[in-house]
Amino acid sequence: MNIEEYAKVAPQYYTDEVPPLLIFLLKNNIVSKLLDCGCGDGSLLYSLKKRKLLRGLDVIGIDLSPSRVSLIKKIDTKFTANIDSAETLKTVRDNSIDILVTTQVIEHVNDKKMTTSIHRVVKKCGIIYLSTVFKKWYGWYFYRRDGRWLLDPTHLREYTSDSQLLNLFRKDFYLVVNKKSLQWFPIADFVLKRIGPLVRSRDNLFWKVIRSIRVPILGYYLWEIVLVKK
Repeated sequence: MNIEEYAKVAPQYYTDEVPPLLIFLLKNNIVSKLLDCGCGDGSLLYSLKKRKLLRGLDVIGIDLSPSRVSLIKKIDTKFTANIDSAETLKTVRDNSIDILVTTQVIEHVNDKKMTTSIHRVVKKCGIIYLSTVFKKWYGWYFYRRDGRWLLDPTHLREYTSDSQLLNLFRKDFYLVVNKKSLQWFPIADFVLKRIGPLVRSRDNLFWKVIRSIRVPILGYYLWEIVLVKK
């Protein structure tokens, strides 16, 4: 599936949801430049802006999809939005980023290349907030590819041990937070994904109530990691 096909079948929606850990990082650290690495439709940037967590920040969003990058520019004309790969970050200068945010991206790409690029662009003592998928041995979801059950058919991997990912960062970063929480899926999203981008915003009381009905995805965890560059 090419990047534009994926953007169509997996649209993101604009809400005010922000991971509490990321809120804490932005409120308790002095940063001036933020990079959302693999920002998709800009849903996280929309939420951060709505919560007034981006005030005074130089914000950059990168994604491989031109259609998604065009959406980022509509959220705020001051944002820098570039077509770029999370594996290379060619449009981002060396040692220029205070906080790099990447959510549910690294499992889609070559993680060794991506971690190398993250090290290049983040400043010394810069912060990385990263979330991905962690799968227990009994984890199951209905997508299947190459003989494996997956949470998303475009995942190149789903981490099953901490060392598979953390060893890529161990040399050049301090590990600050290593947190896993059970994945919950809003039942309404099954319908919303079929409607697609016709209903892009879910930032209202109706959708919040509907999406509050969630089911656990047994064996799958949201893995949140915070690192600081040495």
